[in-house]
Amino acid sequence: MLEHAVNFYKNLFGEEPSNGVRLKDDFWDEDDLVTVDENEALHASFTEAEVRNAVFSSYAEGAPGPDGLPFLFYQTLWDTIKGDFMNLVSLFEKGDLNLDRLNFAMITLIPKEPDARTLKKFRPISLLNCSFKFFWQNA
Repeated sequence: MLEHAVNFYKNLFGEEPSNGVRLKDDFWDEDDLVTVDENEALHASFTEAEVRNAVFSSYAEGAPGPDGLPFLFYQTLWDTIKGDFMNLVSLFEKGDLNLDRLNFAMITLIPKEPDARTLKKFRPISLLNCSFKFFWQNA
């Protein structure tokens, strides 16, 4: 049953084969290309001021992130946590931050109608960044 469901949704949501359409090498005008200076700016490390501005310009009481904390936490405790947070940003920039848990989800099927019998009659939903341990302990 599991293999049947996996194959069904892989075919439904899977990647389509490339149709071979490509842009010509000269598609972009010279003025539309990124300059050397712009490229250097794009590759520059985030400054503490930029990160602080992003944190403080976010809605403080919005939905919590994958860590379970809303931006209010970061805004309120910025002076205490900014060193650790900037270390996290630095690891991300270097590609040394393990992001496996950010790509983790539990998927379940919800019937679209009573007595659903085929996979087309179910809607897949996912719980992103969740912990199996939490769900099994609290089930």
